[in-house]
Amino acid sequence: MIAVTIGLDIGGTKIHGIAADVTRPDAVLAEVRTPTVLGPTGVVATALEVVKHLVEALPDDTTVVAVGAGIPGAVDADGVLTNAVNLDITEALDLRGALSSALSVPVTVNNDVNAAARGVATWLRSRGEPEDVALLSVGTGLAAGFVLDGRLRRGASGLVGEIGHLAVVEDGPRCTCGQHGCLELYASGRGLARQWPYDGPGPEPVAVFDAADAGDERAIAVRDTFLHWLGEAIRIVTLSVDPARVVLTGGVMRLGPRVIEPLFARLGSDETASSFVSSLRLRERTVALPVEYPAAALGAAELATDQGRSGSWRS
Repeated sequence: MIAVTIGLDIGGTKIHGIAADVTRPDAVLAEVRTPTVLGPTGVVATALEVVKHLVEALPDDTTVVAVGAGIPGAVDADGVLTNAVNLDITEALDLRGALSSALSVPVTVNNDVNAAARGVATWLRSRGEPEDVALLSVGTGLAAGFVLDGRLRRGASGLVGEIGHLAVVEDGPRCTCGQHGCLELYASGRGLARQWPYDGPGPEPVAVFDAADAGDERAIAVRDTFLHWLGEAIRIVTLSVDPARVVLTGGVMRLGPRVIEPLFARLGSDETASSFVSSLRLRERTVALPVEYPAAALGAAELATDQGRSGSWRS
């Protein structure tokens, strides 16, 4: 008999589900992607559909021991979701309760960046590195997740890692959170879109970098602003928790070397200007997660397995 845990990475466009071997958390035995139906009812129904397809794809001698979900928004200790406007969920949703009532196994729900941080820690472990990481998710917004000394840090009220809402420019534009000049207004996909209005084909970050490579001065300024503040985000998490690794992931990081190479050049320039900054080893400790690695789904599965072992998902 094979025991598996199902992990769900619930996003605004799709739900990515995996079935992972309980004894080998990074071993994916089945995988499903389904477009997300927005709204509370739609999200729950799509998640259950993904679970159903995963179970159908597994051998008959497989037992599902738990289901874990990672989802954007604030998630409390009971698995209640709030602030998930990108999923068209405007009121509190007891997602754990809704999934548990339809499934006959334990269910856990975590913020998607926290789930991804757990998955990234497992990836580092597979490379022989310590499970001590600050994950920076550079997607539509900007957020961080932390696994420190092998333990996921969620914070006292679930707000850990919301670095995108650090106000860094006093007279900056208004953010969706109500503040002005927040970090994610500059170092995120939303930040690129705000500074570079674009309605053409393809992802906006690609358009900005293409225009900058072609010599467009405005695009160069937008790109350089993005790289500057992403470097500052790396410095912020490094000075805050001193992780063994800072790992970059998220939609904007699909640009790969087009982001990493100029980013590392900027970090290197900062190091030459200050012996203190040089001592932080920002370039040495920073790495991009491989695009194909399903960190959030695998992390959600592993956190569900951990809950089953410990009886509590709080840390």
